[in-house]
Amino acid sequence: MSIKRVVVTGGSGRVGGYVVRQLLEDYEVVIADLVPGNADASYVQANVMELDQLRQAFEGADAVVHLAALDYDWNCPPEQYIDVNVRGTWHVLQAASEQGVKKVVLCSSISACGLSEMRADWKPQYLPVDEHHPNSPVQAYSVSKLVMEQMAKSFVDGTKMDVICLRPLAVVLDETLEQYIEFVDTADRNWLFYYVTAEDVATAFDCALKAEGLRYGVFFLSADDTSHPRPTLDWYADIIGTPPMLRVPRRYHQHPRASIFSSAAAKEVLGWKPTSDFEQLRERVRTRN
Repeated sequence: MSIKRVVVTGGSGRVGGYVVRQLLEDYEVVIADLVPGNADASYVQANVMELDQLRQAFEGADAVVHLAALDYDWNCPPEQYIDVNVRGTWHVLQAASEQGVKKVVLCSSISACGLSEMRADWKPQYLPVDEHHPNSPVQAYSVSKLVMEQMAKSFVDGTKMDVICLRPLAVVLDETLEQYIEFVDTADRNWLFYYVTAEDVATAFDCALKAEGLRYGVFFLSADDTSHPRPTLDWYADIIGTPPMLRVPRRYHQHPRASIFSSAAAKEVLGWKPTSDFEQLRERVRTRN
């Protein structure tokens, strides 16, 4: 598959800027967004809720990277998450298919599995959590991401277009690193202490575009470690409860601070590799202060 021209919806956003700058190394990149971005790429104004605008934006594109969405942190009304994230993604897939786009890479989320909601009745069924883990989202944002993945599969089944869905964990940007550390270090924080850097997310989208022979796939994007300073099984037992079945026991013996989530599939199938170490990120913040 020869991909030269890539349109990035939401390319003007914070994570979008990282992705666009990464893709500019190998592709002709066009940002399709409500406003221009800061990256040195072509720009076309497009709203994912307007199908005709997307048709025009995707004309001549070989691939589309779909980042435009309402983010969980924005605390939107539930119906808006469903409307924009679900219907907007359908518009992207439909317009891309109509324009003969070869591949679409969707930005899904860890939220699709529901574990980010930290509900007392929904905890990891085994460790590390991988793409085969059951999904049980109930919040509108989380549901919207799972529905996006199912819609993507429908286009793969019904057209010649390939679609890859990436599930980034909590994306940490250089400019939000200090805020993220303050969040995870809050006393009695009930969380799974997952993260992935924006730089590594950007390279994952690049890897997905370059992947050959893959018609459809869903992949977690996780750092290899957690953002908690203690060994994973120790803090898990104290905060979440007795750890579930360990499918790869040696993982937490060889790497005590290994992530709750596995990126093995993204590594093996996409050739992606996270590069971060959270202790080094902490040191970066200490140095700044």
